[in-house]
Amino acid sequence: MTIAQTTVGKTETDLEVNANAALKVALPWLDVTAIQHQLTFSFKLGHKEVEINGTKASSRRGRLDVLIKSGGKRLAILELKKPGQPLDSDDVDQGLSYARVLHPRPPIVIVSNGTETRTYATETGDLLKDGLPNEQAFAALMDAAMANAHAGLQDAIGTLMGPSSDVWMAAIRAATKQTLDELTGDWGDFRMPFTPNFHISRKASAKAMAALRGTRRVIAIEGAPLIGKSHVLRELAIDTSGSDKIAVLLVEASGTAAIGIADEVAQLLSGAVGWRISADEARRWLERLATCDGPQLVIAIDGLGLEHDGIRRELEALSAQSMGPKVKFVVEADTSVVDRLWKGETRRKDTVFARRGERILVDRLDDDEFGQALKVLQGHGVTFMHGADRADEYRQPWLLQSMAAGVVEAPERAKGMTAILPPLLSVDIFRYIRTHFVQDELAEQAATFARAVLDDYDRDDRPHDVILRSMHSFMVRKAAMRDHADTDELAAMVRSGLAGSTLDAANRSVITGRIPELIASELARQIAEQLAKLMEDEEADADANAANWLVATIARLPFGDVIGAQALVDLIAWRNGISVAFLNTLLQRTPKIRPLKPGTRAIVWMPSVGQLNMVTRADGVTVIKKPGWSEGVELPADEAAVTYADLDAWLILSHLASIRIGALAIDEDRIVGVIDPAILALVGTSPILLRRLPEDPERSGYHTHDGPGGAQLACRKDGIIEPVTFSLLRFLEREQDNADEWLQEACDDGSAPLLNRLSQALSILAELNPRASQARWAKAQLDALVNPALREALSPTTD
Repeated sequence: MTIAQTTVGKTETDLEVNANAALKVALPWLDVTAIQHQLTFSFKLGHKEVEINGTKASSRRGRLDVLIKSGGKRLAILELKKPGQPLDSDDVDQGLSYARVLHPRPPIVIVSNGTETRTYATETGDLLKDGLPNEQAFAALMDAAMANAHAGLQDAIGTLMGPSSDVWMAAIRAATKQTLDELTGDWGDFRMPFTPNFHISRKASAKAMAALRGTRRVIAIEGAPLIGKSHVLRELAIDTSGSDKIAVLLVEASGTAAIGIADEVAQLLSGAVGWRISADEARRWLERLATCDGPQLVIAIDGLGLEHDGIRRELEALSAQSMGPKVKFVVEADTSVVDRLWKGETRRKDTVFARRGERILVDRLDDDEFGQALKVLQGHGVTFMHGADRADEYRQPWLLQSMAAGVVEAPERAKGMTAILPPLLSVDIFRYIRTHFVQDELAEQAATFARAVLDDYDRDDRPHDVILRSMHSFMVRKAAMRDHADTDELAAMVRSGLAGSTLDAANRSVITGRIPELIASELARQIAEQLAKLMEDEEADADANAANWLVATIARLPFGDVIGAQALVDLIAWRNGISVAFLNTLLQRTPKIRPLKPGTRAIVWMPSVGQLNMVTRADGVTVIKKPGWSEGVELPADEAAVTYADLDAWLILSHLASIRIGALAIDEDRIVGVIDPAILALVGTSPILLRRLPEDPERSGYHTHDGPGGAQLACRKDGIIEPVTFSLLRFLEREQDNADEWLQEACDDGSAPLLNRLSQALSILAELNPRASQARWAKAQLDALVNPALREALSPTTD
């Protein structure tokens, strides 16, 4: 006997006894020792194979669905109810429907509660009052079932897709799986939101599940672009795939659902049952489902945008209280879109969605989620240097995936080698991007988007909220984009996944970049091209003007320091070098700490909070308030007394110095040395930590020690958190013995900030491969030279 699964409290023996008792009544001539009780079976529904688990699917209705087989032939569908429960027409309809969709069909359906057993002919649905007393009568029914294989099929499927059946759940899940498969690409497919075996469980998913168990009808999964909102929907669908209480239908707002939710459901049902179903029929199906006493349907809408007005109207109708609680909606959208849903165009009064719904924010990865992400990547042979947990940019899932994509499929991985990635964002990311996108249409679209970014970011009429938000995400106002892409070209960007849309504070549409790493790469090319033009100017200080333009430009861009460094790499390749005057201009723009003067006013943007207004009072206290709020946060004068200025030039050089830069003597037309050691020797002395300020210091802040003259020294326990320290590591790794003299000079100079950074770089280098000669060299230099010099630099001076 084959039993796939039994209900709780019912043993296999109990099932066998009860099933065989019913069979003896219906088929008294049958040898029950030769039969199989199959609790799991499948059939074709439209184009999809639907699996039925007889115990799980029907346990709450007090009956088991069992397929009876003997010698490989299907004999009957058995609807086995709990003892004492009456037999009703639903039991018969269910059994007949299952029998009619199977091929070949079992000729009879048996319904039993242990004391009463009824037998029905599959073909006609007639009650066989005396069962089938002999094998000849059974054979006749078998022949009739084979001869009328398609009779009653449409009615049977209609019954199985009804609210009282569980087959609709299997159909819904099959459709969702197909959508997820279509949205999943390999590691190098940047158009797809999902990657196989790369999934980070988000805390927002648990919050969404809790909300679905409550009374709210609409759950909004909101956050910044590319923050991982779609992954929450995916997690909901996967985590509920085995539930008998909830099924998730995942639809794309940009797909058929753009016409309307009912149209998308109609298409799904049509594909499931094999004939056309109208939107009105689908809407009535949803209405019946919403009020039935059965499982819950959750329609998860991915990528809801401002342009999907039809979805919004239908969402309002289908989430009404009169619909019933068994159909709910989860919508994924940028925060500005959810603001519009909840507050309307005026943003002054709550809409029906605010009364019916709940908002769940998806932010950058917190410490727990980031730790899980590292474990997932370790499973793919990818790890990070110490310090990655302090890199704010790595808290974005898309960037982790993009960084890993460059090494997961590398030939070395097949040999079992582990890839160790930088502890912070570096120019390395562009190497993979440009290798992957060669003569690609998407790269051409990204170049157009990059030109629009440079154009719009340079305009003086951008609203404050757009200026601040665009420092975290690539954003272009529609008017600026129209100067570079027509309507068809913009639509092509949206279709390819490169562009999306959001709203500014005044409810105006703004175009957002959806593949930031590719846009950043093209921005570097565009900036290099513009630098070349500026340097060709006949003015005496053309190079200095170009350097100052570069700093002003990248200061406004997401990942601006890395983009600026790559732009210089591109520029060096195109022009066979850059002038000493250009580099000197960057070097002369030293980082500064400036006190906040009383009366200072500023506007701040935090992606998870929005716009904040900041003002410093006469007593030095800085007050931070959200517009429209009566109360704010007060920072004492000693906590908010300074701001940092002119970090960008040295940040660019910090990244640039990670590669070897030759010095060319023009009159001799030959390389006479390298410049990167000199850049490192100067930039490394910065008394200010050289890193972009994190978006959230609580999440990716750092610890410092006080150094001589008020210098900030990064704590070694945090790992490498500055680009210049990472560049020092690469320089030492590359040069090794050739760097001995350079190291000695650095120690002789006695700069505590530089020696502290060298100590960190050598410590990491010694840990990467402890048995290698390079590690032994690093440890020797650390113990004998750098650490003693650092201790001396930190020791108080005596007269």
